[in-house]
Amino acid sequence: MNAPSYPADVSIAADAKPKLNFKNSKATTLVFFTVLVLGLIYSAYSLFHDVDQAGTVVTTWTPFLLLGVALLIALGFEFVNGLHDTANAVATVIYTHSLPPQFAVVWSGCFNFLGVLVSSGAVAFGIIALLPVELILQVGSSAGFAMVFALLIAAIIWNLGTWALGLPASSSHTLIGSIIGVGIANALMHGRDGTSGVDWVQATKVGWKRIVVTVGEKIGKSHLTYAQGASAELVAMVTIGAADMYGLPVSTTHVLSSGVAGTMAANGSGLQMRTIRNLLMAWVLTLPIAILLSGSLYWLFTQLF
Repeated sequence: MNAPSYPADVSIAADAKPKLNFKNSKATTLVFFTVLVLGLIYSAYSLFHDVDQAGTVVTTWTPFLLLGVALLIALGFEFVNGLHDTANAVATVIYTHSLPPQFAVVWSGCFNFLGVLVSSGAVAFGIIALLPVELILQVGSSAGFAMVFALLIAAIIWNLGTWALGLPASSSHTLIGSIIGVGIANALMHGRDGTSGVDWVQATKVGWKRIVVTVGEKIGKSHLTYAQGASAELVAMVTIGAADMYGLPVSTTHVLSSGVAGTMAANGSGLQMRTIRNLLMAWVLTLPIAILLSGSLYWLFTQLF
């Protein structure tokens, strides 16, 4: 029996790399900045409305200025987080040509938003439990602002570094490491044992194109197929859903990258061991480097404020 033949353009299309080097249209750029500005206006309105409702007598605008800076840094962290998590999530969809890159990124953003709305919140509360209680109660103090600035800036620095190298490091674990670093530094600065500044029970639970290329091209030795992409995404979906139920802060990046590597091994196409070694090194170094960065920055900011 003769094997079925397929048109030549089908195999070519399946092996073709996705076109990632495109420019956004002026309309897209305008919509993006319009939404961003409206969000900032709404945040400012909500802040002033809450202050007015509380009947707070404003004697200085310094705390509000610092709060605005903290908000901008938080938005910066979310932007850098998108370079990692969104890119990692859509890499399989893009490299199997299931969706165009632009549409896949927007689709991922929409479902990320829906995921926040329907999630149990157990992971978020578990991460918040890592923060030093005295700093949470005094978040409007100089030490509180130092905490927020330190943990976010440390996470941004490490995320940008791994993004520049095209390594799918975990933004979640980076943020957890930053929180642990602030907790340790805060305890040491107050003459306590460094281990007393962290809830270790909770702690133990725990440029998008660059990342897309790494996941889609550099983990395995062959082009990612539809079956491999679907398998990796299904494993990631089930794992992350189960982790949310039990409040475990697993990494989307780690789960999906491991899923892609598993499909390559099962397919017999082989793995690019250099990329695997780099990924493992990034995963192992994320927590200690984030802890060191955030602890150092927290000490620095407490001296400045």
